[in-house]
Amino acid sequence: MSTPQAAIFNVNPPIAHAFEGVLRDAGSAHEVAAIAAGLHEQFPERVLVAFGKSMSAALGMQPPLEDFHPVIGSATAPASQGDLMLWIQGNGVDEVFDSALAVRDRLDKFVKFNLEQRCFRYRDNRDLTGFIDGTENPVGEEALQAAVISEGPAAGGSVVLSQRWLHNLHAFHAMRVSEQEEVIGRTKPDSIQLRGDAMPVDSHVSRTDVEVDGQAMAIFRKSMPFGDSARHGLYFLAFACEQRRFEVILRRMFGLSGDGIHDRLTEFSHPESGAYWYAPPAEQLRSLLP
Repeated sequence: MSTPQAAIFNVNPPIAHAFEGVLRDAGSAHEVAAIAAGLHEQFPERVLVAFGKSMSAALGMQPPLEDFHPVIGSATAPASQGDLMLWIQGNGVDEVFDSALAVRDRLDKFVKFNLEQRCFRYRDNRDLTGFIDGTENPVGEEALQAAVISEGPAAGGSVVLSQRWLHNLHAFHAMRVSEQEEVIGRTKPDSIQLRGDAMPVDSHVSRTDVEVDGQAMAIFRKSMPFGDSARHGLYFLAFACEQRRFEVILRRMFGLSGDGIHDRLTEFSHPESGAYWYAPPAEQLRSLLP
C-alpha cells in the first residue's frame, strides 16, 4: 500500500490551522497542487493536503469521492465544497502561524479561501462542552483500516470530511451535568459510556456509533476546538476509507435514517460548513512536485 500522509496520524497537536478554498482559475490546478505538495514535502508531519472532487479529477486522480451536498433533516448541515484543503498542525502558536502565513503568501493569488480557522487543544483533549473528544478513536491497525483506502487507484489515500460546528455553550451548560451526559452518551469527568437504559436513543453516541450489515462505520477523528469568548465551537475533521461511513452517520444525526430520531447534540451545536476531500498518499503528492 502507498503511504498515508503522516499528518493524519500525528495525533493531539496543541495548535492547528485550517484552510479551505476554491481555485480562482480552474486551469491553475497543477500549479496550486505543486505548491501544496511542496509545503507537505517541507513539513510532512505538520501539513495535510487534500483536494475536492473537481480538483482531484483535474490532477488525474480517481478517488471514490463525491461533493458534499446539504443534509436537510431535523436541522441542516450546509455545503461549502471547495477545491483545496490544508491542515497545519504544530506545537506552538508561532510555528503554526508562520506556516499559515506561508500558505497565504504562496497560494492567495491562485485560491480564494472561503474558510480559515485557527484551532487549539482544550484541556486534556476535551471539546468546549467539557467532554473528552474522540474517546473511541481507533488506534494502530484499526486506525489504518478505518481511515485509509485499501484498494484501487486511490489506495493509501483517505476520504476526509470537514465541518465547522458552532456551539451554544450557554444553553448546553445551563443543563445539569447528568442531562449533559444524556445528550453526549458518556460521563463528563472520565468519558465512560452510558450503558443499558441509562443510554438515551438520541444521544450522540447512540446516533454515531453504528454498524451497517455487520460492518462498523468506524472513522478516525482529528477534530479541534476553535473560537473566542463570543463565537466558538469544533472544527470537525475526520478520515475514512469510504465516503459512505460519513453519510450514514450524518443521516442518523439529522434524523434521516428512517427511525425518526435525531442526535440531540444538534440542538446545541450546528454546522456552518461541510466539504468532502481526498487526501492522497504521500507518494502521489510527491509526484505533483515540479
